[in-house]
Amino acid sequence: MAPPHPCALLALAAAAHGATLTQPESVTSYPYTLIADEYTLEMANPALTLRVRGYNPTGTTAASMPVGPTFRMKAGDTVTIVLQNDLEANSVDSYTLNTFNRPSTTNLHTHGLHVDSDSPQDNVLMAVAPGESYEYKYTLPADHMGGTHWYHAHHHGNTALQVGCGMVGMIVVDDAEDEVPPSVRALSELLLMLQYFEPDEVRSIAAEMDNNAGDGWSDSGHSGVTAGVGYLTANGQYQPEQELESGQWTRVRMAFSGRAGAMQLTLSDTNSLGCEWKLLAKDGIYVDNAPRTLSTVHLAPGNRADVIVKCTGTGSFTFQGSVEEGGPGGDGQTAAAAVVTFNVISSDKAAAGDIAAFTAKKPAYLAHVHNADGVTYVEHTLQLARADRACQVRFDNTEKLWDNTAHGSMALGSVQKWTLNGNDRHPFHIHVNSFQLGSDASDPAGYYQPGDWHDVFYRPDDVTAGTIYFSVDNHQGKAVLHCHFLEHEDRGCMAFVDITGSEGTTTGLQGSALVTSETPPPSTPPPVTTPPPSTPPPVTTPPPSTPPPVTTPPPTAETPATPPTRQPTPG
Repeated sequence: MAPPHPCALLALAAAAHGATLTQPESVTSYPYTLIADEYTLEMANPALTLRVRGYNPTGTTAASMPVGPTFRMKAGDTVTIVLQNDLEANSVDSYTLNTFNRPSTTNLHTHGLHVDSDSPQDNVLMAVAPGESYEYKYTLPADHMGGTHWYHAHHHGNTALQVGCGMVGMIVVDDAEDEVPPSVRALSELLLMLQYFEPDEVRSIAAEMDNNAGDGWSDSGHSGVTAGVGYLTANGQYQPEQELESGQWTRVRMAFSGRAGAMQLTLSDTNSLGCEWKLLAKDGIYVDNAPRTLSTVHLAPGNRADVIVKCTGTGSFTFQGSVEEGGPGGDGQTAAAAVVTFNVISSDKAAAGDIAAFTAKKPAYLAHVHNADGVTYVEHTLQLARADRACQVRFDNTEKLWDNTAHGSMALGSVQKWTLNGNDRHPFHIHVNSFQLGSDASDPAGYYQPGDWHDVFYRPDDVTAGTIYFSVDNHQGKAVLHCHFLEHEDRGCMAFVDITGSEGTTTGLQGSALVTSETPPPSTPPPVTTPPPSTPPPVTTPPPSTPPPVTTPPPTAETPATPPTRQPTPG
């Protein structure tokens, strides 16, 4: 059998240029088998023939690149996903730590879920070898907040390669009825798994696999990959199109994946359709006082954003994306290009008004902890420091590349306050526990505000924010953290902090209820069944008693006759 191919990928989606946007398969029934496999991408325009990797390819060839299915779930669910690794065998299994290695070994990370970091849940430190399967079983807390998340391969040493090939998909935790206003739950939805593919960079990573021996990749028979060119795609398609109804709000759930570049996304309404968009949530957690006025969506690899969009006219507008390759000081900003074109058609529905401001219900693990009264903080410093071709993690006084040992510890039930540095060059991500921006957060455009929640934070040049806060709640184990430029993570910019204590320990803080100015729809009282006029229970009237025969003597003048006794008549 030929050695495995890394996935050259990409201008891939150009085959689907201008095609109607497709929505990934939606999975609501479990257990579900997710298959990692290779297939040949054969595109007509431009002419490309490439071996790529992905989830659940439907055959040995494809004209466009699929993304994984969307896993939908709700609070309290237990979700079973069987990861089946059908990738070809690694050419060698020996490797050097913090180098690109073993291109076909894999695992699964549920990015954003508040679940255990131990098996059989979100354990990214285990491996599923080629030809093997593993059953993940995720137990969502009964109070897990609804939100937009995603999943991807996360095996140290080949994460950039596999994610760069498109081994990604979305997760949606559905909103509870009391979590957001009815008008938000009723919105129609679109899902966008956004990716920035860099085929030439992916091939360079492949060439470094297994101590520069490569992973068997050969350019023979492959064509169409242009050096230094990347492509922004949506659901595996290049510049697809989607219809929207005029005058109606649509919710767009977005997740972004990329090797080493952050995207800025804008709404371009050059045809003056009266389009507007507003922000609902970031990284799967609703912002306070949503919907928030919006100009630019900032998406580092791993970030998510939920927006609502509406146009009053008909015609077309676009989501325009540009990528800051390699971060500030990197390879520069790409020119803005259409990611999705929306064609707005007339609607016979009544025009939708504004969505009333609201602050969503939040569970205890997302209790407000930034500058909260009566909270004692455990303080640490975290820096993503420079290292050769990557970065390394400095936690308090411990600075090192990934070595499979803890950088430190934190106790269940504590509230953490971390001083964060280096995330202006490297997007910081922590597993399991989302964090809140502190009061020093300042952004002229208002996208980043004090109290906002994130699990990936990449600080643009004009934004200041140096402290983050979070509760260490419920889940004991390893809190993995790393740079989300996945090439840097593979090279050693990753760490874990031990979470100590007894499983289930909480901070004791309380969550918060939904706050909204929305007038609830008139409640329809349950139909009242009017009972028929009550009929008194029948009264059984005993028949008039027949007195025993009395022998009455014939009347005399002294003894008048006794009149018969009358029985009372029921009233």
